[in-house]
Amino acid sequence: MARPIEYISSIDDSKDLWKVVVRCKHLWSVTSSQNREHLELILFDSKLDLIQAIVPSYLVSKFKTQLELGCSYIMQNFKVSSNDFSFKSTDHKFKLIFCGSTSVKKVQLADIPLNHLKLIGINAIIEGKYRTNLLYDIIGGVVFSLTDLSKHHVQCTLWGKLAVQLNEYYTTHKADGSIVLLLMNARIKEPQGNYPLNEVKNLKEKLKDDLPTLSSSSMQMETTNTSVFSDLDKFVWKAEVLSLSDIAYLQTETTCVTVATLEKFECGQSGWYYDGCSECTKSVTLKDGKFMCYSKHISSEPVPRFKLEVLASDGKLKYKFVFWDVDCVKLIGKSALQMKLDLMETGDFDPLEFPYELDVMLKKELAIRAVFQPNKASLSVIGFKADEVLRTKIKERFKCEEHTSKIVVSTDDTRDDMHTSSCTPTISTSEKQSHDDPQTVSDPLSITVDYDPSVANSALTPSKRSIPETVEELDSAQLSSTKIIRDIKLEK
Repeated sequence: MARPIEYISSIDDSKDLWKVVVRCKHLWSVTSSQNREHLELILFDSKLDLIQAIVPSYLVSKFKTQLELGCSYIMQNFKVSSNDFSFKSTDHKFKLIFCGSTSVKKVQLADIPLNHLKLIGINAIIEGKYRTNLLYDIIGGVVFSLTDLSKHHVQCTLWGKLAVQLNEYYTTHKADGSIVLLLMNARIKEPQGNYPLNEVKNLKEKLKDDLPTLSSSSMQMETTNTSVFSDLDKFVWKAEVLSLSDIAYLQTETTCVTVATLEKFECGQSGWYYDGCSECTKSVTLKDGKFMCYSKHISSEPVPRFKLEVLASDGKLKYKFVFWDVDCVKLIGKSALQMKLDLMETGDFDPLEFPYELDVMLKKELAIRAVFQPNKASLSVIGFKADEVLRTKIKERFKCEEHTSKIVVSTDDTRDDMHTSSCTPTISTSEKQSHDDPQTVSDPLSITVDYDPSVANSALTPSKRSIPETVEELDSAQLSSTKIIRDIKLEK
């Protein structure tokens, strides 16, 4: 079942899987001092609500030819971030950031007007009824102050290319009489000294800093543990029982058990499934006309397998988990192949559109067994339990660890001290396997992953990472939901 169309006014950061029907009002390119280009655009829908969107540098080549000023689109799957621009093109609280799984489909839509202006009258400017950090559309006769039918005047300053453009037009048309000028995205501010009241600034010149590339989500593949455990001791065997807050302090590869509620799907660099091998869980690529996996198995046709990135919370902290095919089938009750076939029967299949049926996974509290890797931004799930009694017992282990750590941790404590207690089993190195050869997932963007998903409880060879000594300030456009994790300042 396809996702329903929603309105711009409804967009917030509660999810990534927004699907909107919009028209492109403005589209411009911004080039940084490092000569890196990103795109910015203003979108509006049939209710005439506006929102700003950003195409990061690493996706410009993919979307630049698809986006066109004045065209209407069905768009879906975005990272949603706070609208924290110093000067805002829209008054929406949020902005959209394109990611690898963003889908853009051009359509002809008569119910969305060809343009929409958020006009402000000169009267409102004189009376101070405006926001200094919001850009407006203004229409008036050029004096060069501006005036409109209210007969009030405001001073206006144009900068850069806009000033040159107006001067050239005035030079060639000054004999025609008064000039009517439409200013779009104009900044209004209080007069300061002898400076004019109203400024119109070129948006390209305003954005001096480069927009950093979105953090690519972890694309490792690992099969889930298919054994059914009914006993707590078996479920936590060779794993550390940790809360999400404790997991945030881990520095080495660790198999851990935690409890969290699945909140929303994360839009990564691909869709909701990958093309898998018919004989194993590895992905396949097309080589010499044949579908071949990393283990050299040859398939006549690839088998769709689930791979879903889910943001989960324990009420205090949020972390991203990657759920693989076996566990997804258990939670959803349907295979990826069957779900894909059902969508294809509707005649409007988009491999990047997350089917509405996937939402059955969300809002569930689970006991999750997963592998933490220091070089990944997510936990790779290798098993889960939905049993309420088991979840309660695991939460009690959290409390036991907290109580124990308060007693035994000295002023010279280490992070290992914080994670080791009398009620917490330690990780066994026999549970780990290193894989030196990369594995390629054959998804729409051919993402490369790092280890063999066919081995349960397998993980990458531990790699070193440096822990920052200060909190690293991330750009707002970097919408990784694990920002909270990355920004934690670790005490020595």
